[in-house]
Amino acid sequence: MSVVGIITTQNNIIEIEEKIQSYKINEKNIIIITKENVSNIKNVKFDMIIIFDQIEEDEEIKKVVRESKYVLLNSDYKENLKLIDEHTNSYVITFGYNSRASITIISNENDEIILEIQREIDLAKNKKIECQEIKMNNNFAKKYIYEEIAMKILTILLKI
Repeated sequence: MSVVGIITTQNNIIEIEEKIQSYKINEKNIIIITKENVSNIKNVKFDMIIIFDQIEEDEEIKKVVRESKYVLLNSDYKENLKLIDEHTNSYVITFGYNSRASITIISNENDEIILEIQREIDLAKNKKIECQEIKMNNNFAKKYIYEEIAMKILTILLKI
């Protein structure tokens, strides 16, 4: 069972909880982390951390990120890349419109979003996700595109 942390801002919590339910992800394994509550989770070791908002640099948040196995990171916010600069313990999976991201948004038109996994993603126990395209229905508010994409990627990673 994977323990997943989602680092976000206080005003996104309700939306994230709705996304977790809509994707039918086992929420017992997910801890939502904000700047306000990060000091309460010091002893939790995360298998995966997800960051899809722009996050302020904070020592406690950096520590949580540094000690996790995998980091799923929105690379469209350059400030977030600072969270992983000095950290080499984790496997970092980036996503966004950025052409250098591990998972790139290659199309966002009409009722469909197409993601491309540009590099093979190595997971525990010699499991891998091959390069491929992933289609998603675009039936949500545009301002929540990163949350939707992160949840879609999370469901793929948790199934493997």
